[in-house]
Amino acid sequence: MTRRPLSILFLTALLWLGPAVAPHAQSPLPPLEAEDGLDAGFARGAVLRGEILPLDQILDIVRAEFDGQIVEIQLELEEGVLTYEFDILSPEGRLFEVEIDAASGKILEVEDEDEEDD
Repeated sequence: MTRRPLSILFLTALLWLGPAVAPHAQSPLPPLEAEDGLDAGFARGAVLRGEILPLDQILDIVRAEFDGQIVEIQLELEEGVLTYEFDILSPEGRLFEVEIDAASGKILEVEDEDEEDD
């Protein structure tokens, strides 16, 4: 079993709790490298501090704009911006990567992963 799916489950569970979870003492932010996947503890803290939108709000945006099955979700720091990255399998069987600004919910980029393989 890989760590990634378990991390995604924890991230999803904690972000759905959003503001319902009482804030605890804040610990300093861990050092981050560009394009590192961030853990659920970091994500929860960022939601509680109001730095990013809870995952349920981001999911509403994604589902309104894209058909298909979400197969992976990751919170990343790219070029100093926290982003949610979704891998979505379209009804036609194509894999898309959708990058969304975690603070605003703005769609930043959509890539057809199948085109990159051609």
